[in-house]
Amino acid sequence: MVNMRLVPAGAIEPVMSALLSFGFVDLALRRLGATRDRHPASYGDSWVDHLGWGADSAFIAARLLFSGQYVGAAAVLRSQFERWTENAAYNAGVQHEKGESAASFAARAWSACHRGYPSALRVQQEAGGVHYGSDIADLDFWEDERSSEAFQGSGVTIGEGYVVYPAAMMNSMSELLHGRGAFVDVTHWEASNLLENEPSALREVSQWLTDVLVLNLRQIRLCLATLAEEQKKPKIARGLFSLPERTYAGDVGPALSSLFPLLPQTGLDSDSVDLMREAEYAYEQVMQGRRPAGRLYRDDEITHLYFYERRARAGRWAMKAFESEKEKLADKFDLDGLSGRSTMYIMSAEMAGVLSIWFGATAQGDAAATCSSSLRSAYWLWLEDDDRAMSALRVVLEQCARLRVWSIKPEKAAKLEESSAATPKDWINAAGWRRLQSLNRALGEFAHFHAKIRLEGARDILQKMQRNGEHEDAQYTARGHALDAVAALLMAESIRSAAVLSPVMAKAFEQIAEEVFQDEGGLQRSLEDLLQRSLLLKNAPLGEYSLRGPADRTRRSEGD
Repeated sequence: MVNMRLVPAGAIEPVMSALLSFGFVDLALRRLGATRDRHPASYGDSWVDHLGWGADSAFIAARLLFSGQYVGAAAVLRSQFERWTENAAYNAGVQHEKGESAASFAARAWSACHRGYPSALRVQQEAGGVHYGSDIADLDFWEDERSSEAFQGSGVTIGEGYVVYPAAMMNSMSELLHGRGAFVDVTHWEASNLLENEPSALREVSQWLTDVLVLNLRQIRLCLATLAEEQKKPKIARGLFSLPERTYAGDVGPALSSLFPLLPQTGLDSDSVDLMREAEYAYEQVMQGRRPAGRLYRDDEITHLYFYERRARAGRWAMKAFESEKEKLADKFDLDGLSGRSTMYIMSAEMAGVLSIWFGATAQGDAAATCSSSLRSAYWLWLEDDDRAMSALRVVLEQCARLRVWSIKPEKAAKLEESSAATPKDWINAAGWRRLQSLNRALGEFAHFHAKIRLEGARDILQKMQRNGEHEDAQYTARGHALDAVAALLMAESIRSAAVLSPVMAKAFEQIAEEVFQDEGGLQRSLEDLLQRSLLLKNAPLGEYSLRGPADRTRRSEGD
């Protein structure tokens, strides 16, 4: 974590620029009725709070970008990109064509909706409740992640003559999340090199991931403008477009402590909390038209304040969760136990990181590095009660299976690597983990955010996968159990992969696992238990769709 200060200025500058464009959005959210102290990761119970969730998600992704965790950032940004792509398609009347790729659909949706930005079509804007979806014939295409990096599609202009390509963005995010492609070096940089020795592709990756963030915020801005017009507040609608989308805001990121995981000894220690509270107070004063610094803030300072306000909220919600758990468990409450759990996550991620060094620029090395970085992001997001922790965890599950296949069936692994259509399910089956398909299905629902996601069913599977799954409190521990399970799985496969290179190093890894699980064979017993409980849920239904509004009408027209 200390090395996060080594993230170079060139990778920070585009993120700061994108966040500065946020500008009037927060003021608009407040004046249009958004809940002030909303949880940054909550989808919201109203349309304006849902837009607030989209805005807050930009800062959640930015935190991971500032931290060098580009795979985790891509997981957050892709789910947001899917969500706002469908919104853009709905507003522009763009329909998905049967057999069309997700990348092609995204290119057409964004191009049509933003051809005349900021005066783009908004007449069909979603309204009332958490509405979602577009008038399209087949929504399952989001799950089709075949590699097609060469496709670029139509462009969208942001800023002064700067053109971005939604199709290329979609393809590049998919490649990064599957541990392959031209940009996997940035994952090695974080997992293997601990943010030292900047890779040549780093600034390019930072730029296009930030471009995704800019487009997401642009669509939210359009939605807020429409809402303002509906509430007869034209000044707010106009104000939303008062700042340029690409303006230099410095190349120094926020304070290191504001990026740390929300644990008592790091992101929630007294110094970090005091910094966030002071910054939040200053931010609230600015929102009221005052000058707490006795002057106007510079662009970089106000951008940091935007960021700190959300970190302060995240910290407050984390403390509320601790207090709630303490009240529920009374004398059984053990805050040190959380730190103990973190040891397993850290050890598992670091074992994979070391493995990626030994394997280097190979498929195994790419898989190990992606596992290491993604598990770290999953853990950090889980601490913030963010469902997207499960999205990052699904990346770990697939790449862990990939590692295993290379260890036990190298010829099969080579064939899967050559296929542009290989899916997480393919790797899991090839690894001999068919019993884990219910876990993969559940995590897969969290990996996307489109009109056919079934989050409640996914939560139910994760809950019932626990030994005490029928207990009323199991719903609160389901995601944590999934994190434990996949971290243990990665630890076991790191040991197996290390044995291919060196029995001595494999033995050292085994000793670490024994210390973590406190007895010999504890790791393997826990994994066999997981496999059996997952198998029992192989036919578990995912239930109803989670989102309503235009998505309801689309699904009814399809006969669902």
